[in-house]
Amino acid sequence: MQSPPDPDTGTFLPVDTTQEEVLSQHQDERQLSVINPVEFSDQVGVPVMTSLGPGEPLNAVLLTSEIDPPRQVAEVRKGDEVIFSVDAGLPSPALPLQSLWSYDGNWVLEIIFLEEDVFQGRIYQDGQLINDSKVYQDAYGFQLLAGKPFYFYQREGSLGYFYDGQETPLPYQEIPHYGCCSASTINPQPAENMVAFYARTGDDWYYVELGDFGLD
Repeated sequence: MQSPPDPDTGTFLPVDTTQEEVLSQHQDERQLSVINPVEFSDQVGVPVMTSLGPGEPLNAVLLTSEIDPPRQVAEVRKGDEVIFSVDAGLPSPALPLQSLWSYDGNWVLEIIFLEEDVFQGRIYQDGQLINDSKVYQDAYGFQLLAGKPFYFYQREGSLGYFYDGQETPLPYQEIPHYGCCSASTINPQPAENMVAFYARTGDDWYYVELGDFGLD
């Protein structure tokens, strides 16, 4: 791109073409967006997220710790049963609950964890923190892409993505994510068969669409 994307308007200036031309390429696929909406339960101020995916319906609930407020606790519930509970860090403008999926007998919870100098995406699969098992500094953007698990990761300062059991490195230094308010317009944009995202290397910015587009 000629310059960074504008977070206030969501516009960007590509090189040698127009934004309209770029966005026309996978317009139908991009419109099949997947979003984990957050609602509020009857308990005042308690955010609740309902799982996406073909598996058993689950809910993720964000609570204030009764033992160590204002720290937060994220719970995964199957009906009235709490099947998982984890420290979700300290409050911030960004809500810790980011995504919840249920598929093929598995479930995945993604949270933002914040405390002191830590601002980290954490992904738990069936209660296990994959940041630890795969030695990730950051893991974010979990979704089912064409029905298969996908997310971005950072390891030893390098970025990549995980898809269908395989890691693939990416040649970028930054992929903006977890931005709130106007900055949210340049977060990765997930859809059923693709994800669109912005990326930066040095002073160069890129708009990328990654997906299963049914190409031969």
